Amino acid sequence: YLTHWLSQWVRDYGIDGFRVDTAKHVELPAWQQLKTEASAALREWKKANPDKALDDKPFWMTGEAWGHGVMQSDYYRHGFDAMINFDYQEQAAKAVDCLAQMDTTWQQMAEKLQGFNVLSYLSSHDTRLFREGGDKAAELLLLAPGAVQIFYGDESSRPFGPTGSDPLQGTRSDMNWQDVSGKSAANVAHWQKISQFRARHPAIGAGKQTTLSLKQGYGFVREHGDDKVLVIWAGQQ
Repeated sequence: YLTHWLSQWVRDYGIDGFRVDTAKHVELPAWQQLKTEASAALREWKKANPDKALDDKPFWMTGEAWGHGVMQSDYYRHGFDAMINFDYQEQAAKAVDCLAQMDTTWQQMAEKLQGFNVLSYLSSHDTRLFREGGDKAAELLLLAPGAVQIFYGDESSRPFGPTGSDPLQGTRSDMNWQDVSGKSAANVAHWQKISQFRARHPAIGAGKQTTLSLKQGYGFVREHGDDKVLVIWAGQQ
């Protein structure tokens, strides 16, 4: 019943993916069943609505399983295209003063993620808001191999809010819309610039990495198919 209900949303509205919370609380075969039914429903919707379909890509599912890192677990064999990477937040926190500190992490991710994918984040409602490094946080997330998710307000330094009885409730504070075009405008523009660069170059997320030997600063090349990018970090300015 639940699979039919959820896949009917796809068939009626063209929803092209699900983000599954606490995936461990449902048996794996049930997730595979949902993926199969939702995929069929999306194909039907796109066939019936060719003028509304954004692309011809298949249905996509990502899942949250607490503590999951960069590993190809059984979730990938039961319908999931990516799992949320819980390791990345603290790995990035160690590199806010020097992007070169991400080199080992990025090298390993770029190598492992040639056969599967993860979804990395800086901030999360389940952990904390990442506010280290100012606008440098954009590089830490948006240059990462694999898929990435921007938690609302990362780009505008949304402040932690009231907590009440839940110490993590503050991570779900109101969006600071006034700052997007106000005091955080430069930060937002920086996030936009790197986001657009990432969107233009699939090698950032999907490419293999070669670290460069530089006398000063840090740099790497990523290549994926015909796309090749060179990224240089000149150091603290």
